Amino acid sequence: MTPSVAHILGGDPPRVWSFIVTIFGDLAREDERYISSRTLNRLTAEIGVKPEATRVALHRLRKEDWLESAKFGRESHYRLTNKGRKLSREAAPRIYGDSFDRPLWMALYDPASAAPDGLRILSGMCLVAQEQQGAMNVALDHPLPQWMVDRLVDQDVRNAAKNLHKRLQTLAQISGLYDLDRVVLRLSIVHEWRRIILRLPDVPDHVLGDGIALRDLRQSVQHLLALLSNVSLDHVDEL
Repeated sequence: MTPSVAHILGGDPPRVWSFIVTIFGDLAREDERYISSRTLNRLTAEIGVKPEATRVALHRLRKEDWLESAKFGRESHYRLTNKGRKLSREAAPRIYGDSFDRPLWMALYDPASAAPDGLRILSGMCLVAQEQQGAMNVALDHPLPQWMVDRLVDQDVRNAAKNLHKRLQTLAQISGLYDLDRVVLRLSIVHEWRRIILRLPDVPDHVLGDGIALRDLRQSVQHLLALLSNVSLDHVDEL
């Protein structure tokens, strides 16, 4: 594990199956191409994972219908199943997209009635993407108070977001990295960011306020991914 990758991962290898999901989601969600077991082992070895652990993780992902495999010659190759590709594509806008300040309202409704489709904060209080008939609808153009954020986001996710932001800001110069190191660094950044953003409510960044500083974290992630944007599956296969 290179110092830059260890810095992003916090020094500990991530769960192997989860990192493999990141590999396929970042490099192979848009087509039906395979990634060889040799390539997967080479990538996971760079984060301190042994081939035996990679094989176990691949078996789990096949069993859970994330991956399917085929033999080409004597070597196994893997690709996303239809389910895995669908889930990866659905998650991509949240992982790679810009924050946009789409409309969001706080709906105050009769607690005795059915809750609208949205993020419930308290009985009679819900965040909604469109105004609700029969409710008081308050447009949210400012951050929620901290006690509301606390109800929507677990403490461990808030801590993870703060820690990742700090690690990204203190990442050393990456321009001199070798090609394989650049690939694994990009995957590590995507992985750590994915684990945070997909556990946060799908709301505009400003709504969660300074307690998470999501807008700043997203900008740091996107800046680094832009610097590492030359990474592709073709590029990986040539290493």
